[in-house]
Amino acid sequence: MKRIYFYIVLVLTLLTFSCEEERAEGFNILTEEIVNVSGERVILMGRIIAFQNIPMQDHGFYISSNESFNQPIIHSMGQIDRPGRFAGEISGLDLGVTYFAKAFVVRDGETLFGNTLTFQTLGAVFDDFQPRTQFPGEIITITGRNFADDVEVFFGDQKAEIVQFEFGFRLRVRVPSFNNVVQVPIRVITRGNELSVDFPFNYVTGKYTLLEANLDEFRLVDNVFFQKGNRFFVGLGMNVNRTSSNFLWEYKPTEGLWKKEIFPGSTHRRSANSGTGYFGGGFQDTNFPPEVYNDSYWYYDGDDFVRIPNPPFEFAESFGFMAQGQFYIAGGTLGIGSNVYRYNPETSLWQIRPNLPFNVDSRMLHFVHNDKLYWIDMDKVLREYDLFTAQSRVISEYPSPFIEDFSDTGGTSIVMGDKVYIGLYNNAREFWELDMRDYVWTRKTIFPGITRARNAGIFQAEGKIYFLRTPDFESVMEFWEFDPDNL
Repeated sequence: MKRIYFYIVLVLTLLTFSCEEERAEGFNILTEEIVNVSGERVILMGRIIAFQNIPMQDHGFYISSNESFNQPIIHSMGQIDRPGRFAGEISGLDLGVTYFAKAFVVRDGETLFGNTLTFQTLGAVFDDFQPRTQFPGEIITITGRNFADDVEVFFGDQKAEIVQFEFGFRLRVRVPSFNNVVQVPIRVITRGNELSVDFPFNYVTGKYTLLEANLDEFRLVDNVFFQKGNRFFVGLGMNVNRTSSNFLWEYKPTEGLWKKEIFPGSTHRRSANSGTGYFGGGFQDTNFPPEVYNDSYWYYDGDDFVRIPNPPFEFAESFGFMAQGQFYIAGGTLGIGSNVYRYNPETSLWQIRPNLPFNVDSRMLHFVHNDKLYWIDMDKVLREYDLFTAQSRVISEYPSPFIEDFSDTGGTSIVMGDKVYIGLYNNAREFWELDMRDYVWTRKTIFPGITRARNAGIFQAEGKIYFLRTPDFESVMEFWEFDPDNL
């Protein structure tokens, strides 16, 4: 009986061993996926398929610009003893090149390869730089894509210092010294590729000249100014000592002198002034409140001051401007700050127009271009208003900072063709050129004069700008000439 049990156990044991599966020691290597491609980098995914752990002396990827893998880039990732996926990042590739890639393993001294995949690196792109105008030694920012770590930047033929290189898409660059050329192209060179944009870099221009011509013993504030041809007029308002100014001065650039002119009416302080010879409203006294309203309105025709009808609404500290040959008054500090009236010289009639969408007053800089009204509000927002459709939109923002109740009022502007010169706010030195075709701001040379001063008038002749300023503490006014394109 014992012998029978022995045979039964022996048979069962033999059956058990005969049913066990034989494990194979084979494996496969796959180049599984191109995970990500940039300008000079690629992330690849490989996979070792096996049913058991198999030690490998090395694993990684081969990369080549030709399918025969002559002189490949070998990305070695070292020993591995487990099957599964592995990823590798390879950098230093050329831009815009087609590459071939395959995974590899080294087993018992033999190098084995997976299948081959192809990919193309991205080309570098130079998109933009800001600001478009800057001083030598200051910083501009270049933006684009896929800049390699060998990137260089040139202003014309001058190599620039790259201050900061951010993730292959942004460069902070120091502007090289001025080399007697105002406009220069910016070139970006990376991995042997030269990139450029369609617009040049501009060195800051603008030359200020303090002229000798002054008003005799007068420091005007709250005044009127306008231009007729190459004749500049400034006056009315009051002296800073609150002496009334019941006259105007005329200046001709060819003569270089201010000459006093007689005005037939009483003074106008803080009036609606178009800068073209139409003005009126405001206050007629120089005393402290209550202030006396001046209801007279005038037009200077080049020879005489002509009285025109006054509007059916009182205006002071308002916008005054011309559009399509008609005189507009808008906003102000009396009554409704968004009211608009229009005077037609042909009919001598005033007509109410749609209200502006916001309250405005003379603390805000305003101008007219192509019969549209523009103004910069106290938040630096530049708005456009169509006087005929009554539609408004935001088009830009004044580039310099405002300090509330310190440098956010008192600015001046003048239109010259498609360019507007804007700035010289209270306690500020910045002066800007705004191109109305694309709303690009161009910085001009910093104003060298006294900043604690108020603008009393701005004019233009022969491509130059003239402005009159009343310093807060100096004894005489300053009259400046500004050449926007000179150095």
